[in-house]
Amino acid sequence: MRIELSRFSSRLKRVFSIPRLYGLLGPRAYTVMMFSAIFFTLAVKFFHSYRTGMINEYFGWILADIAVLLGIEVILALVCFRWPRSWVIRIACVVAAVVCTWSVINAGWVIRSGMQILPTVFVSLFLDPITSIVTIITNIIHMKIAAVILLVPTAVAIVFFFFVLAKPLPPLYNRKPFAARIIVCVMFIFIAALSRSALARRSSPSIASAGLHYNSQLRAVNSLFSADPWRLTSADIANAKRKIPAFDQVQIPLRSKPKDYNVVIIILEGVQYRKTSLWDRQSNLTPYLADLAGQGAEFSNFRSSLTHTTKALFGLLTGRFPSAFPDTAEAVPVVKPYSSLATILEDQLNFRTAFFQSAKGNFESRPSLVSNLGFDKFWSREDLDDQTAFLGYLGSDEFSMIEPIVTWIKSDEKPFFLTVLCSVSHNPYEVPEWFATPFGEPAERYQQTISYTDKFIAALDSKLTELDLGKKTVFCVVGDHGEAFGEHGMFGHIRIAFEELLHVPLIIRAPSLVEPETRVTEAVSSVDLTPTLLALLGFDPNAADFDGINALGQVPDDRKVFFSGWLQESPAGFVIANKKFLYNPTDKAVSLYDLSVDPYELSRIELTGPQAQRIASEIITWRKNSIFQLNQERVGRKTLFDSWQCRWINRLAWAKRYPDVIN
Repeated sequence: MRIELSRFSSRLKRVFSIPRLYGLLGPRAYTVMMFSAIFFTLAVKFFHSYRTGMINEYFGWILADIAVLLGIEVILALVCFRWPRSWVIRIACVVAAVVCTWSVINAGWVIRSGMQILPTVFVSLFLDPITSIVTIITNIIHMKIAAVILLVPTAVAIVFFFFVLAKPLPPLYNRKPFAARIIVCVMFIFIAALSRSALARRSSPSIASAGLHYNSQLRAVNSLFSADPWRLTSADIANAKRKIPAFDQVQIPLRSKPKDYNVVIIILEGVQYRKTSLWDRQSNLTPYLADLAGQGAEFSNFRSSLTHTTKALFGLLTGRFPSAFPDTAEAVPVVKPYSSLATILEDQLNFRTAFFQSAKGNFESRPSLVSNLGFDKFWSREDLDDQTAFLGYLGSDEFSMIEPIVTWIKSDEKPFFLTVLCSVSHNPYEVPEWFATPFGEPAERYQQTISYTDKFIAALDSKLTELDLGKKTVFCVVGDHGEAFGEHGMFGHIRIAFEELLHVPLIIRAPSLVEPETRVTEAVSSVDLTPTLLALLGFDPNAADFDGINALGQVPDDRKVFFSGWLQESPAGFVIANKKFLYNPTDKAVSLYDLSVDPYELSRIELTGPQAQRIASEIITWRKNSIFQLNQERVGRKTLFDSWQCRWINRLAWAKRYPDVIN
């Protein structure tokens, strides 16, 4: 028996030995890689269709992949058949390896976001490679099974690829079988291409499905070189006419004697309106937010103007639209701070100003954005002495900010403007151990962080009361953008324009200035916050050239509230009352959602003809007009807040902490 097992084992070793496997697969290297690309693509789309309940969409999603990837394989096979030389085989293998690598990256992105990846996603990797890599590793840790399924075969494929490059084996072709193989592949390509058109017409019109109908490789190339009018080009950037005024170019008149109030704004990171007790009063997830809304004004139809934190912060704190472009132009250091809520309050009412955040300061070059907005003080996770309060790769315990905030408030008798940016509700959604044991699933962890943030808001508000400041403080809680958890088959917040991303909380409590139980139901936006707060303090915001309006005043019934995603290929649109108009550049479609009868956006109404063209043109024009001039050197560096060195290239900025740097 042992002898037979020994013989069987030796046979397996001979059959599956590396030289023998290489001899078998080496002459077919590019084919192996191309079919690996097909496998990864088809497998991940099946997984996504299964987890989102869209199995009936699956075949429509994969037909373009079959046509394109098989087409590439056929071309490589014909080239190697015609010129069976080592350098040709190496080039074919490099092409196949690039295609396969993109398929693996795309598979990971589909698992994480529910969307196919595009080259613009890599902007963040360029800006902050260390944080981006840590983010990727964190996501891998939280998706262990998917990571193993993707990474183990990828590692094997990489080793195989370098074997082939070092020692290419020419394929041995038998003309008849080779010709038959090519004919069969071409037939599959034609059938897939023809069937895709038919299935696309019959499939669900949801945006999630439309994005997955395309082949990711072809879509990526097209996104770089297409002449789509939606795409913003370098010429659009260079010819931008819009200018953001500097702090000394804006003087806003007072309508009455200025109100003797402090201002506190707490900005929630990625919190959906529907995940709070504001949406469902029976929910006990955010009881303090619900109580706070009863003490002042709740804006139940408030939306983020752009679903990216840097962009949203700029809109919230300046009253002007950020540039709807995948850059961080708002954070590129400028010679003079922009006109903002901070600069207006400091220059005209002698306020002191501070920006506190529990996240890392180098994330999206926050110090330079805060400096551009005119704040005197910046505090971030790097200022914490206790590193045990750090949470994940980005955030920290929000409660650790309370003591330094109180210290800053007590340091001077002058009125103050304080902005606090939370971070715990950002991916990877971790709460401190003292608060609770973190849940397992991302959606559960996310809700847990929202509950935790509600407790932090209550604690900070309590401190203001202890300092006898509650009755003389305008206390505001607002969201930057929401977060998706598969409501429409997508996850995250980069390229999504559904209400789970746009609809966020806004509450303003101002004792004696805002009546309790005030409820504003008109559609308002991030850019309305600054003019609204200025109006409360006695200013006349109509005298300034804001993009926003006083949301506590008269809101026109026909007002268009514009919004956009961050990336080039993101949908954008506007809301009028409860009608939401959307332009999706993926399929060039214009659609309408009637939110009064369809609040969850399950029934998309397709618009066509002149009406659709007019709406698409209006949205495209708004987006292009949002780009502002950046009157700054192309490349540079600047030290800010004593210890932050901020650098920039064109419209991209990043920052690094140097504790010993002194201005």
